[in-house]
Amino acid sequence: MALLNRSRPGWKQRARVGARLTVVMALAATAPCALAQVDESRVKAAFVYNIVAFASWSGPKTSANLEICTGAGGALDHEMDALAGRSIGQRRISVRRGINTVHCDVVLHAGADDLDPAGLAQPVLVICDGCRPRDGLTAVVLVREGNRIRFDVDPEAAARSGVSFSSQLLRLARRVM
Repeated sequence: MALLNRSRPGWKQRARVGARLTVVMALAATAPCALAQVDESRVKAAFVYNIVAFASWSGPKTSANLEICTGAGGALDHEMDALAGRSIGQRRISVRRGINTVHCDVVLHAGADDLDPAGLAQPVLVICDGCRPRDGLTAVVLVREGNRIRFDVDPEAAARSGVSFSSQLLRLARRVM
């Protein structure tokens, strides 16, 4: 029996390598299909949801709703609508179009030019989809980096707006400004 194993050295190892190669090739073949199915707007909406979950607002909140006001436009607004009715902590999310309102807890916009600081209530978390950082109002910027969505955080802007972030969120940020 020992003589048989010596006549074919490494056949088990070659079989394992062949099986692994088959799995890797199958994954590589299906990867483009899987990536095509993930919608960028849906990923950004999930980022917004999770960022809001790791934020806290100063002062008492009398409303049972967490108001997200969106003016980002297009598919992102549609994906944000899908968040309506979900909860973060004890607060139920409601989503409204338009960002010039004093009832917003979160403002999602596409550029600083569409924000009216006087129309924003305090405290408010301002998140921008792809705008310039450091506009003085925006606390979180969603950024596309290659085929990934990342985010930058400006804790000073958030603090001026009456919002603070968990240290866990700050660790996940691409950049803390």
